[in-house]
Amino acid sequence: MKITKMIHAIALLVATTLPLAAASITTTFADNNRFTGNMFNLTTLGSSITVNGLDVNVDSGAVTIDVYIKTGTYVGFDTNAAAWTLVSTTVVTGKGAGSQTAVNVTPFTLAANTLYGVYVTTTNPNDSTPFMYYTNGSNTYSNSNLTLSTGEGLGGLFGSISVEPGRTWDGTIDYSLPTTTLPEPSSLGLLALGAPAFLLLRRRYFRKY
Repeated sequence: MKITKMIHAIALLVATTLPLAAASITTTFADNNRFTGNMFNLTTLGSSITVNGLDVNVDSGAVTIDVYIKTGTYVGFDTNAAAWTLVSTTVVTGKGAGSQTAVNVTPFTLAANTLYGVYVTTTNPNDSTPFMYYTNGSNTYSNSNLTLSTGEGLGGLFGSISVEPGRTWDGTIDYSLPTTTLPEPSSLGLLALGAPAFLLLRRRYFRKY
């Protein structure tokens, strides 16, 4: 009984310390238009995800990239700044039009089976560089975890200059999934936990019995 309880506790510890599974979804980088930023819809399928990074299509040089989200579609809320939550602000060195510029966002989590509006934008309030580049037309991209439906281009923050429907955000979303598989007790390598974790569990459980 004592050994079984301790093994189950170790199994739980291993399950909660396993690394997250990394994945990504990409639209396109075949830009043929530009403005300040883009809005699109992102639907999670079956599991929560944590967004860890983006690739964007922006001018070369220093660019500040803001990421906003809202629960529910962006449609009808494109000029309503109060409906959105700023989740990340990152200064990057843009690689220029047609290239993938990595953005190390502040990680944020999206709940499972939920529709979100996403707004990725430069902080430029004017119709001037630095631009975000995107592609004309509306498109849908899917994998087993996400559906990404584009979208519109915005000039100025929250469309203060103009809102252009039928625009595809050029980019990649890098994300991770929670690991939910509990290891079989017989497969646990106790030594992999390290001596401190093993001794802590041994003291906790053997002291009771």
